[in-house]
Amino acid sequence: MKNIKLLAAAALCVSFSPFLSAQEARLSDKDYFTVAGEAVTLTAVENGKTAVPPALSSSQSLSGANKSGAAGGIVNAGMAAWSVINSGAPSGSYSSAYASAIPGFSFNWGNIAEWKGPKEMVYRYTVTNLMGIDVIDVKYKISFFYGGTEDYSGKGRLDNYVAQATGNAVTEEVKDTQVHGRYITNFTVQPVSVNIKWGWKFDLAVKMSDPMNIGTKMNPVAALQASLNWIRSTPFATNGGTLTYNVDGLGNFKDLTAQEKALTGDIAPVQLSETPTVSWN
Repeated sequence: MKNIKLLAAAALCVSFSPFLSAQEARLSDKDYFTVAGEAVTLTAVENGKTAVPPALSSSQSLSGANKSGAAGGIVNAGMAAWSVINSGAPSGSYSSAYASAIPGFSFNWGNIAEWKGPKEMVYRYTVTNLMGIDVIDVKYKISFFYGGTEDYSGKGRLDNYVAQATGNAVTEEVKDTQVHGRYITNFTVQPVSVNIKWGWKFDLAVKMSDPMNIGTKMNPVAALQASLNWIRSTPFATNGGTLTYNVDGLGNFKDLTAQEKALTGDIAPVQLSETPTVSWN
């Protein structure tokens, strides 16, 4: 009986030893947890046709937006921040999270027309270790509708305001003095695919800036800037950074992070001058 117990214990150790040794080998192998290279690729997709984006939900309406702007200003009627990838897995909050840059004065969703999009940018971020393994392979999509402007067919927000204030119909002369804007709605950042190897973690979260007007007072063009904060970690190190993107109501998309790298990539390192020897004699 004693021999049988010893043989059973030995068999148990042999059956688990390959699994334990594989993890222990990786933990002890710095090459597995050392970044050899990173790569970012971008694919732009746009249908460019007139579209009807989903209307703002009750939880993401103007009632929950920043109303501090003056009449005719631009506000974000959506979210200010949300998580995209959390601990190496798609976050549960991204599916209903978006931002919008719309007029904040008596806004009526039905009075905004001529939307185009969605315009989509799909990014792929990969991290390769010294063993040649892609330990992080993540795709995320940036999408937004743009070009929305006031409908002046008699239902425009300022048409109604003037008509109610004066009791008179709005003339063409008055319409020429009204605001003609280009706005943004349903700006989203969503995970497309997430592949993270054992021992590695990756987080991605979005933080939106306040909307800006890059046009004129009478012809505003909405702009939104998104900061994607990322954190990459292993049992031995944690690194992080920020990716910055800008979109506007004309459909323009700018990768500010890539532009900054392009501008500074050719700048030579600063050469420190030698400290002169000082004699106190």
